[in-house]
Amino acid sequence: MTDTGTAPSPPPIFSAEDGIEKLWEQAYQGEVLGEALFGAIADRLEDADHAHKMRVLATLELRTKEAVAPALERAGISTEPDAEMLGLAEALAADTEKNTWDEVMAAAVSVTGQFIPLYRRIGELSPSERETADLLVAHEVAIRDFALAELAGDTATSLHPVHALAHMR
Repeated sequence: MTDTGTAPSPPPIFSAEDGIEKLWEQAYQGEVLGEALFGAIADRLEDADHAHKMRVLATLELRTKEAVAPALERAGISTEPDAEMLGLAEALAADTEKNTWDEVMAAAVSVTGQFIPLYRRIGELSPSERETADLLVAHEVAIRDFALAELAGDTATSLHPVHALAHMR
């Protein structure tokens, strides 16, 4: 087998048969998970700079969750945080204590590779909510770009993509 220099694509977290309601729920609860996860990781980090960056990402997830809530409400979908997601966030945060910063960043890149297609699919299935779907995509791309910058050693400017988002100003 020849190494092409590209990482394998992560497995999809949704199927083409999934309806819009399921995708909205998955998207929203993903924000619930992200907010809790980044906050819990921040609480466990000894490095103040890394902890600060995780808190910024937790704020991004919170603001994104708040920005997409009206779309769920219009669709009649609950915006109650799923207790299972909150428990999963704690478990994942505890797991990350065993990992290096670069491993945490690599995981973030992988996870964004799963959520970006999900958010694009929401925009395809619900054209009236395309603006909200685009916001979801943009925030996930910002997290990916942050993590890639951290991995590349661009730590002074890594949060720029996050801060550039309209809902983070």
